[in-house]
Amino acid sequence: MRPTNAKLKDVEAQISEMMAHIRELKSQVKQAKTKLRRLRNEEAAIFESLADHRLVFSPFRNIPEDVLREICIQAYLEGNMAELTFMGLPLPFRLAKICRGMRYIVLTTPIFW
Repeated sequence: MRPTNAKLKDVEAQISEMMAHIRELKSQVKQAKTKLRRLRNEEAAIFESLADHRLVFSPFRNIPEDVLREICIQAYLEGNMAELTFMGLPLPFRLAKICRGMRYIVLTTPIFW
């Protein structure tokens, strides 16, 4: 039995409504993805800032500069230079890569140069 014109128009209207609903859902998904990306970027920025703030509590930061300098000098004087290189990088260069404070100590300690 062949559907009537009224039935066909009713089915076409339903299809049209469903397609409009699908377009709306796709738009909402796109907006949600954009918001999720923004939230993930914000989360990453907060984690980075948090890590920077936590560095303040690092025990390493509480060691006086002269003590750190002496530790570095002793490592340099007493260590086997072959063991104190990594990937061809001598000890002073390795120490200088740790952080800005260590770089300052290494660069201002004459025994390394």
